[in-house]
Amino acid sequence: MAIIGRATIRNAPDIAEVYVDAWRSAYAGVVPDRVLVGMSCEQQTREWAYLIRRRSEDHTVMVAAEIGHGLVGVTSFGTSRESQGIPARAFNGGESGKTAGEIFTLYVQPDFQERGIGRQLLSAAFSALRQRGLERGFLWVLRDNPARFFYERMGGIPVARKKEKLWGSALDQVAYGWPDLRRAIGRIGSCSAG
Repeated sequence: MAIIGRATIRNAPDIAEVYVDAWRSAYAGVVPDRVLVGMSCEQQTREWAYLIRRRSEDHTVMVAAEIGHGLVGVTSFGTSRESQGIPARAFNGGESGKTAGEIFTLYVQPDFQERGIGRQLLSAAFSALRQRGLERGFLWVLRDNPARFFYERMGGIPVARKKEKLWGSALDQVAYGWPDLRRAIGRIGSCSAG
C-alpha cells in the first residue's frame, strides 16, 4: 500500500520524473516520437511546481509514495474544466453546471503499475471531490492509451468521445465517467490491484 497525500513544492522534481516516464511508457506509438523525446523533467518540474504553488480547489495535486522507493504516482483533479462540455451534460441530463469533478492526470511510475497505486490515487481523488460536494466525476484518456482498460475495471463508463488535434496529429479521446462518486469509491475499494 502506498502512502497518499497532498503534494508539496519539494515533490515537483519527483512528480516530473513520474510524469515523463509514464508518458513515454503509455504513449509510445500513440503520440509523435518527437513529443516524447522532447519532454524534459526540468520543464515538467517548473509546471508541477506552479500547479502545487497555486493550491486551488480547482486543481489539487496528490502523490503516492512507497517506503524505500519514494514518490511513485501522481494525480491532479478539480471541478470540471468542461462545465459546458459533453461529459458534464451527460451527467446532468443535458444541463450544464459545475456539478462534476474531473481527474486531470493520473500517472504511476511504470515499474510500480499493477500494484493498486492507481486505484488508491483514483479513490483519494474521488473522495476529495465528494468532500467538495461534487457527486459525479470523469476524465479524458487517449483512446489508444492502454490505461483506458484500468478505468473500465474501476467502473468508468464511456460518456463522450472527441477528436483533438495535438502535436500535428488528430487523436481520438474517450471520456470515462462515474455518475455516482460515492458508489465509485466503494467499488474501487473492492477492486483488485490496478
